[in-house]
Amino acid sequence: MRVPVVLELLRTDRAPVPAQVELRYARSEPYAVLLAFPTAHSRDVVWRFSRGLLAQGLIEAAGEGDVRVRPLDTPAPATVVEIELRWPGERAVFRAPRTVLQEYLARTQEIVAFGAEHEWLDLDHAVAMLRVAPPGCSEQRF
Repeated sequence: MRVPVVLELLRTDRAPVPAQVELRYARSEPYAVLLAFPTAHSRDVVWRFSRGLLAQGLIEAAGEGDVRVRPLDTPAPATVVEIELRWPGERAVFRAPRTVLQEYLARTQEIVAFGAEHEWLDLDHAVAMLRVAPPGCSEQRF
């Protein structure tokens, strides 16, 4: 499933700018949601993180590492969610309408219900992939 969304990229010295992204979800990675940023090159920049973290972040601050999600206190409570992405020495902060993220999570539930993710894991494939990964592979998957 792919859902195009426009988020607001916050900047410290200027007004926020729209950022076209794509929320993705696949039964083959039942625990993960993907946030894909198109680039001028042929490959998107993709952040993978827990679907549960996104769901929790709609209600309360969630995440302690590279991805943090939290609802914002706004004049209309619970209408805006902030998504913070961190990597060594850098960070980007986005704002998203809560309803958009809720609808996206509801659609992921139609594909794989929360609590049933383990039924869709292909452990044999995961082990095989670990075996073929080159030693010292430095690819990071978020």
